[in-house]
Amino acid sequence: MSAVGTAGLIRVEARRFRARAAVRWLALLAVVAALVVVTTVFVSARPPSERAIADAEQQYAFAQEDWAENGEQYVEDCRDGEALERETNPDADWGCDDMEPRPELYLPVQPTLADSGPAWLSGATTFLMLLAFAAGVTSVTAEIGSGSLGTWLTFVPRRGRVYASKVAVAALGVLPPTALALALTVGGSWAAATVNDAVGELTTAWWADLGWQALRALAAAAVLGAVGAALGFLARSAAGALGIGIGWLLLVDGVLTGFLPQLTPWTVRASLTAWLDDGYLYWVQVPCGPVDGVPQVGICSAERTVSMLHGGVLLAVVATVLVALGALVFRRRDVD
Repeated sequence: MSAVGTAGLIRVEARRFRARAAVRWLALLAVVAALVVVTTVFVSARPPSERAIADAEQQYAFAQEDWAENGEQYVEDCRDGEALERETNPDADWGCDDMEPRPELYLPVQPTLADSGPAWLSGATTFLMLLAFAAGVTSVTAEIGSGSLGTWLTFVPRRGRVYASKVAVAALGVLPPTALALALTVGGSWAAATVNDAVGELTTAWWADLGWQALRALAAAAVLGAVGAALGFLARSAAGALGIGIGWLLLVDGVLTGFLPQLTPWTVRASLTAWLDDGYLYWVQVPCGPVDGVPQVGICSAERTVSMLHGGVLLAVVATVLVALGALVFRRRDVD
């Protein structure tokens, strides 16, 4: 079949994708999710009330009085506890020299777009990824359940082209609603912060980082849309495909990291988070290192990082395997 024929098949699949009621509802939910985040931003970015400031100042005054009476004892107790923990954890740091009450620890802080913008965007991104996956699943399982896929194959008997077009459209079809939701989140958050005078200093580098974060979210949405379609072909039902995908993220990955934190870099959930948020931090238990050259006995906690690149590569490998497996099964399995 010519390239024009393939392009025409994709156009037909795109129209069918957009026409599905479930896909439209999922797109609407993406917009609703963005509006919920914007509403949350508006509420959280409001300046602290005079009552809240007065209460905080009162608590700070009480803390100063208590420190004047007991500060030296607090520091001494802190250093004793820190020294005890350093017997098994040489990196222990209780911040004993930084215990004196400071106003910023008591006065309510108004979050700004400059400081919290990436986190606000992440708040919408997680839900958008789930919607993209669900859209990919339902775009395939609805046709399998209704029997229209078998009818479609009588017109286009080459299963490889049918499979490729459906997976491609599932990946591309989720991009417009995801992009719209991300734009609403960013624009709405900026408007909410502006109304509350909580924008902060937005540099060119800040906007560039936020833009890359949004682009990574779009790429992840496309991948999850394709994976959803592939799992739809494998499971043949929406419940089965969604159960496999969501169950794996919540249960399998959760169980693995609970019992063997060392496997965290090889889990889908950690890799997806690392890709979306430019890295993922986790903790593992390791033998304690020496202190002043003296070996220590015991187990200490150590911080580890899953890089954005590692997460992206692992997601790409998993997606490729699932899409290839779906193609193999679709070629060999009876449709009805």
